[in-house]
Amino acid sequence: MTNEYALEMIGIAKAFPGVKALGGVDLRVRRGELHGLVGENGAGKSTLMNVLGGLVQPDAGRILVEGAEAAIAGPADAARMGVGFVHQESNLLNNLSVLENVFLAREALGHMGRLDRRAMAEEIEALNRKLGYNLKPFARVGDLSLAQQQSVEITRALIARPRILILDEPTAALGEEEVERLFRILAALTKEGVAVIYISHRLDEVVRIADRVTVLKDGCVVGTLEKREIARERLISMMVGRVLEDIYPDRRDMAPGKELLTVEKLNVRGRVHDLSFAVRAGEIVGIGGLEGQGQRDALRAVFGERAASGRIALDGVDLTRSGMATRIRAGLGYMTHDRRNEGLVLTMSLVKNASLAALFRLTGPAGIVRKRRERAEVRERIDGMQIKAASIDQMVVNLSGGNQQKVMLARWLLTRPKVLLIDEPTRGVDVGARMSVYRIIDSLTRAGIGIVMLTSDMMELLGLSDRILVFYGGRVVREYARGEATEELVIRSASGLG
Repeated sequence: MTNEYALEMIGIAKAFPGVKALGGVDLRVRRGELHGLVGENGAGKSTLMNVLGGLVQPDAGRILVEGAEAAIAGPADAARMGVGFVHQESNLLNNLSVLENVFLAREALGHMGRLDRRAMAEEIEALNRKLGYNLKPFARVGDLSLAQQQSVEITRALIARPRILILDEPTAALGEEEVERLFRILAALTKEGVAVIYISHRLDEVVRIADRVTVLKDGCVVGTLEKREIARERLISMMVGRVLEDIYPDRRDMAPGKELLTVEKLNVRGRVHDLSFAVRAGEIVGIGGLEGQGQRDALRAVFGERAASGRIALDGVDLTRSGMATRIRAGLGYMTHDRRNEGLVLTMSLVKNASLAALFRLTGPAGIVRKRRERAEVRERIDGMQIKAASIDQMVVNLSGGNQQKVMLARWLLTRPKVLLIDEPTRGVDVGARMSVYRIIDSLTRAGIGIVMLTSDMMELLGLSDRILVFYGGRVVREYARGEATEELVIRSASGLG
């Protein structure tokens, strides 16, 4: 009798110094199944998948692939067993081409042992046609957008024709159209019998596409739900022990104050057209829309990172002709959506990352940083935001995604902003960390700070915003007050339908 499971992980245990990462985890994935794997940061999801991918060796347990015992001593063994892995953080080499990244360590050789670049390019183009991508084999990866780089990661995983495919936060850098394309690809793969393990903090996606879901908490399996049992509220309850209504702060008592940020007739060549809006003290203005409709260009132009025409004023001070440094000093902050490549210096400590934008406040007359003041202010922010770190000297690369996100927030709070522009406030962080970030944002507005929040998470947009501006074609096509907007209305507006 044929085994119904493509993968069985039985009693997987792993401990790191002082931390029990996995406590005897069982995971079974059927052929042709999309199996969701969810849990808070630190629940053990990545460790479990790194065991399967050969990146981590377990202390105990067994792995069976297609019913046969599998010895996976490294990534090469995992690949030979038919395991493909699309990691959350890009593992691409930016100085190499798409072709060189896709075929790294498995290059096709032709006559006299020379690289057969034509054959490899043709294979990429054939898979691209099947997937609906438009990757140029000889394009430099460093010149591609985050979404295109994710497409390269997926192409690299699929070109090896895996039997088991692991995707870790695959939609974190994707717009709605690219997400839909990915879902179509996954549906086709499961029909061909590929077993897909889908890790995501976006629970709406998991509910929509998963055939079954396993929930991890503190390195143990809380339970596995069948398709008919999967619901967002139930997943949250299993993950963090809280109900859906507790996720977003109640802002019905908030009354916005004076106008702080004024943007008039902002134009970014080819991207943003005649944009005008205002932000008041204590207000969260949500920015919605499909990916690539000019909303990110607008935020970067307001911050001074994009060339633009129009008028920008903050608390009555005209900043139109000012650079970023002047805008920061005036009380404007911008938190990027890409914490790995743009936001954090991963090889630096928490204290150095947090103080980076506020050095103008922390530096003495001789241009020397006042270390004692720097450390005291950072420590106060770290404690207030409940950032989990061994010390303020810990390397940021060793923090969880949620804590890295809080470090970026702490950096801008140290500048004492009046208005904070936040691009994707909770990208790639779990439900518990999201709730913590939401509470921090809510507390900032209650202290009089104005927030502009760009998010691709529809529930976040609806749950946190006091007003919503929907972008389409580089313009705000619709504005909704709190309580007016619904998911359907926002999507219609974002699609240019109303």
